[in-house]
Amino acid sequence: MNKPSQRKPVHTATFSQQQRQATIRNFAIVGAVVLLLGGGIWYVVDQTIKGQQAELEGKIRPEANPAEQTVPDEGGGHVEIGFPIGYQHYPPSSGTHYGSTAPLGFLQETWPEGYWLHNLEHGDIVVLFNCPDDCPDLKAKLRELVGKAPQRRCPTPKLIVVPYSQGMTTPVTVLAWGRQLDLADYDETAIMNFYKRYEDRGPETVPCTQ
Repeated sequence: MNKPSQRKPVHTATFSQQQRQATIRNFAIVGAVVLLLGGGIWYVVDQTIKGQQAELEGKIRPEANPAEQTVPDEGGGHVEIGFPIGYQHYPPSSGTHYGSTAPLGFLQETWPEGYWLHNLEHGDIVVLFNCPDDCPDLKAKLRELVGKAPQRRCPTPKLIVVPYSQGMTTPVTVLAWGRQLDLADYDETAIMNFYKRYEDRGPETVPCTQ
């Protein structure tokens, strides 16, 4: 009697291999599609996040005011309190200064430049106002301004408002280290944008103490 044919298992094995190959191929196609979709989604999300970050950065750090001046840097060495100091540019926005700073907030009386220049070095913003004949309305607005300044790294706004006159050609001048903005009238938006742009961007970053 003839023995049964042995070819059937061979055909079964070949069919199983084809199934495995088809399954692997299908998984590869699905994987490629997932990667493409995932990559596309990631790109869209990444671009969206970058766009949102850029928009937020624009709000946090507004564009420079066209009226701003870049003042030549006069250095930043320290001297003893009371030591006579002179500057090439008035009001100064850089230069030799005292080792102590002026207090933050609205100041009723003028302070020597040597104090608030140290504040500028630490990234504080200084608003100078010149009132030869007194200016109660301007003072009231500037006093309120201090409470409107945003708090970011430090719990207290890094802002000083102080009376000053030397070199002042407008009623209000806003200073950051090496930057100056003269305002013919009180302009809260311009002052706040200047503050948001340059606050905490001085040559030195120090721990919050106030």
